[in-house]
Amino acid sequence: MPPEHEVTGSNPVGRVVGLFSRKENPEKELAKALAVRGRQGRATVVSMRETGNERDGIAKEIEFTLDLELPEAGSTRVVTSLYMNRYTLHKLAPGEPARVIYDRDDPQKLLVEGHARYRTEVVASEIVVVEVEDVGPGVRGV
Repeated sequence: MPPEHEVTGSNPVGRVVGLFSRKENPEKELAKALAVRGRQGRATVVSMRETGNERDGIAKEIEFTLDLELPEAGSTRVVTSLYMNRYTLHKLAPGEPARVIYDRDDPQKLLVEGHARYRTEVVASEIVVVEVEDVGPGVRGV
């Protein structure tokens, strides 16, 4: 058996451990954590810039600086990088409100869902941007 597939003594259940195993996708891990303890919220975009990274020619990596509104603590500044497509980026700009989901235990971990006043929907097999009433953030999770 090659060394990268040997069962190690430090592995109490005797699972095969690969030497070059893939790390989990950090965005998927964040999404899983936010599904459990995330809160919907609102942030104001302070700045945003493309990093130059792209995914599948569709999503661009954007570095955001946001002022996240925390109901219990005022606002806090958050810097995060996320891959965004043109529909989620629609109308986002410095000074504009953004819909976010943030970790209630660590507000520095968040996902930007898009502009607070716009949503994307599929209408007649086309993706369209729809202006919606700005009703403020809701609470998700327990």
